Amino acid sequence: MPVNKRFPLFIAAAIALVTIAGCGGGNSISFPPPQGTFTNANLNGPFAFSYTGLDAGGFLAVAGSFVADGAGHITSGTQDINSGAAVSPNAAVSGTYLVRADGRGAITLNSPAGNSTLDFVIVAGGHALVTRFDNRATGSGTIDQQTTSAFSNTALAGSFAFTLSGIDTGSVPLAVGGIFTSDASGTLTSGLDDSNNNGLIVTNDPMTGSIPVTSTGRGTATLNTSRGALTFAYYVVDANHLKIVGANTVPALGGEAFRQTGPFSNASVSGPFAFTIAGADLLNGNPFAAGGVLVSDGAGNVTSGIEDFNDGGSVATAVPFTGTYAMAPNGRGTLTLNTGAGTFSLIVYPSSGGVLVLEIDTGFLTSGAALQQQTAPFTAGSFQGTYGMNFTGASGGSELDSISEFTADGVSSLNGIIDINNTGGITFGQPMSGTFVANANGRNAMSLQTPLGPQSMIVYLVNGNRAVFIEVDAGLVAAGDIRRQ
Repeated sequence: MPVNKRFPLFIAAAIALVTIAGCGGGNSISFPPPQGTFTNANLNGPFAFSYTGLDAGGFLAVAGSFVADGAGHITSGTQDINSGAAVSPNAAVSGTYLVRADGRGAITLNSPAGNSTLDFVIVAGGHALVTRFDNRATGSGTIDQQTTSAFSNTALAGSFAFTLSGIDTGSVPLAVGGIFTSDASGTLTSGLDDSNNNGLIVTNDPMTGSIPVTSTGRGTATLNTSRGALTFAYYVVDANHLKIVGANTVPALGGEAFRQTGPFSNASVSGPFAFTIAGADLLNGNPFAAGGVLVSDGAGNVTSGIEDFNDGGSVATAVPFTGTYAMAPNGRGTLTLNTGAGTFSLIVYPSSGGVLVLEIDTGFLTSGAALQQQTAPFTAGSFQGTYGMNFTGASGGSELDSISEFTADGVSSLNGIIDINNTGGITFGQPMSGTFVANANGRNAMSLQTPLGPQSMIVYLVNGNRAVFIEVDAGLVAAGDIRRQ
């Protein structure tokens, strides 16, 4: 199950970085023609979508669903918008879309809550990576084909893990993770959450509430915690996956939930894994991203690992680490990583979407779709074919989001097309090229040339169909997702 890769905590950090040379200036470059066999027919049926980002009101989280007719029309849909400008629940949408030959496309959504444009690239399995693509907002997320047979409380009964990120009062970073079990009436029979509220840590907080769904695939959730009641809207992808957006004005949160299937033990977290996490360095007010590969033995030990950091433009690469972990039978575990930079504490929740992660250190606030099981060893040929790519980052106090499509040759190079939204500054359909160096552990250095200028990435292969990455440049803190088309 692919996992949504957004890191909204970037925008909650007060930052002052140097913008990468050439940013926003790519419109003078010629438009390369899209290559491929995609058409409007590749977007057909019911889909759920979600993204987080930034608009004029500040932090932005959106989730919704639409029906595409395979011929360029959005015939129906709804969306929930959580923005500093306004909270708009259950707003109707209609619109049009266009799919280009390379799988990149655009959706225009018309709604009483405001019109919007989504730029996307189709990847395998009924999924697409998406960027909000107009001068009113920016953001990154995913679009996923819906399974309508899961639109019932009975289908969703059972256990889920979730992570949510956003801002609390005063626009300070907030991340929440947890687990819950619901019955066939949509009532939570058990649950607990963990949170990091700008360095204020709460763990193992009991949670009650309800999470009923309607026959449209849109549900509402009320989660009662020690912080008070949190309310959400959510959209069902299938019986194992929910897209979530907060309905409170503050805290404003967005995220996802994934099915848990026990029993759980230390063997539930047996590596190797690729991972990325992102958020904020609370001590310095910087955006922060980290990624790496981790080997665990299934018995509570992280036997080896290597990690890369970008802390507000201060970069450290190939940092070795070890650690320990302990999984409880309820599906919640703890993970401690020991590096030369210090010791880091995280909560982990194994799920159908990978091992979700929430950091509970007072100096750092990160979360992510972190641990993805690798199928190592890897060669250059493991990274071969056509892929969609999406990344989100922070630079100069603003957010930058992008989607692209490219072909990797399985040797050392790639070529494609990229679209960029630099906080409302649109760069569309520009050439992207790059090189990569393969390693057997799946940690590959990748250099890109885009309208932003030279970009240096570290890519962590999950398998031949999926990779995650971070950027290791001084001018942009970014993290992203790569999926085969």
